[in-house]
Amino acid sequence: MITSVANLLRDLMLEEAKQLDQEMITHAPTIGSMYEGLTRDILERAIPASLDLRIVDGFIEGVNQTLIPQVDAMLVTGEGRELPYGAGHIWPIGRVIAVLEVKKNLFGADLEDAFIKLRKVMHMQDAYLRSVSGPETKIIPSFQAFARLTGLYPRGWHAANDLPDEMSYIFHALVAEQLAPVRIVIGYHGYADEFSLRKGLADYLESNLMGAGFGVTSFPNLIICRGNALLKMNGQPYGVPMNGDWWPFIASNSENPLRLLIELIWTRLANQFETDFPMDDTLQMERLAPFLSARLARDHDRVGWDYLLDPIERKQLAELETWTWEPGPIADNEWVVMMCVAKQGELDVRDVDFRRYAARVAVDPDELVAALVERRILAWCDEHTVRLIDDGTFFTGFLPDGRVVSSAEAELLTLWLNERMGDDPKATGRPTR
Repeated sequence: MITSVANLLRDLMLEEAKQLDQEMITHAPTIGSMYEGLTRDILERAIPASLDLRIVDGFIEGVNQTLIPQVDAMLVTGEGRELPYGAGHIWPIGRVIAVLEVKKNLFGADLEDAFIKLRKVMHMQDAYLRSVSGPETKIIPSFQAFARLTGLYPRGWHAANDLPDEMSYIFHALVAEQLAPVRIVIGYHGYADEFSLRKGLADYLESNLMGAGFGVTSFPNLIICRGNALLKMNGQPYGVPMNGDWWPFIASNSENPLRLLIELIWTRLANQFETDFPMDDTLQMERLAPFLSARLARDHDRVGWDYLLDPIERKQLAELETWTWEPGPIADNEWVVMMCVAKQGELDVRDVDFRRYAARVAVDPDELVAALVERRILAWCDEHTVRLIDDGTFFTGFLPDGRVVSSAEAELLTLWLNERMGDDPKATGRPTR
């Protein structure tokens, strides 16, 4: 469903933007208001009507009644207040789901303006979280994102705080990302293609990274320009495993950026309201090109981030292809281990029965578990214990040729089985807990 909705909204957005471009108006604030209004209209169409949500413009209010400069569009819940004479709204930061900065033209100065304003939103969110006793939203998605990134699944806050500095900083960055409003920049015109957008952000970073305020959480979640996008890979929902010490945390895309926008916002809503949203209707996954990686850096008592750009050339970007989702094959002994972990909740790799089983099927028990962690099916809770990443649930498909496939994505697995097997009664999938 997501792809179909995104395609419809993209077509509408392009057509409406074309009409705005033909307006003979030179008054810059009026031009800006037209594009902001279009963006709010598009966003409103992507939000389920059943939820208590509104799309407004105005100001975000932090602790001690502090305000940030006016934002173009906010997706909000709960109660705020409307300013007199249609001057916008004021909404508490704790009730803001997403913030959008809209630019008719997105180039260096516009990118900088949006970056700075959305960074202030993040700083306001940090201050708000420090002012309350604890997050209202469950942070299981942060634990899962951390596990997919690192292969580690701490047993709670205390265990996360006891991680080595590098891992602890990453964990808390992911928690901040889950709880903060989704920050999005939308440029209707500007950088001509994916390569130019990547270069635009790279040039901006090169000129500013020596200053403060450029931690990983300061970056917007999504920067859209024309049909191209830069996407933050924070596990909500997009992410890939770490590459050694490096966290690949921004990628680029040249397909339909509204698909990314809907995925980000629906994931944020699903986390906050603890509800399910419609599955996608395609197995074609987004083509994401690595752009920027980060790792924790120390300079005596100061802690910051090192950044590494991926130097993909324009021709290489054009040659990158989309990919089709498919479940991973599971060997019999791997499936047995997964079943054991699912039933017990955890598995101590020193367990006598587990090691006897491994000896009986002639596999190395440590290599068996390490391979499942490497594929991010399992994650380490401590030095000796592993668990499933996705709430102790996985789904299995049994194929007519004897192969077994598995995934935590039940809806994708069902779609894959339906496409591959049709109505073949021998092809089955069942949830296993």
